[in-house]
Amino acid sequence: MELRGTLKDFSLEAILGLIRNGHKTGTLRLVVTTPLGMPRRIDLSFLAGEIASVQCGSLHGLDALREAAICVDGSFEFSVDSALSPQDDNVPVPMDVALATIDEAQNAMKFLGAALPATGVAFSHGVPSDDPVHISVEEFRLLTITRDGMTLNDLITANTAATVDSMRIVRQLMERGLLVAGPTG
Repeated sequence: MELRGTLKDFSLEAILGLIRNGHKTGTLRLVVTTPLGMPRRIDLSFLAGEIASVQCGSLHGLDALREAAICVDGSFEFSVDSALSPQDDNVPVPMDVALATIDEAQNAMKFLGAALPATGVAFSHGVPSDDPVHISVEEFRLLTITRDGMTLNDLITANTAATVDSMRIVRQLMERGLLVAGPTG
């Protein structure tokens, strides 16, 4: 069974269901674009219909799956490979966990898309009103790569986290006054 098409014709959940129900072994390749217009290539490996690994650039596992979940524009191709074997460094993703992760990422993306400023906004470091400031490791990582004048796309591209996670971190930092949105220029 070879399968190909677009995400406008088939949802990611439907594609995963077809592969799982057919107990197929092979690779699903997604060539997609995030809602912020960033191109992504995501590879999912399957053994007997179950997800053996997911990779999107430097993202692996559930982080890579979150990236796939938010993309609604692009194409997919599934190629059967009966000799595919799991790689030692990849942890299989149970299908129920995969579907819950997809649902969570899609809902988070809707919320964050409405909560964050539109494109054409530049961010700068803010000075919080409270003293002292406690930040998480993921907030620290994003702040260290932030340069005044960066756009949301710049921040997401420079951060190592998945798009939806990077957007959540930006929102947290804005709420705490550590990032401030202003006009580009």
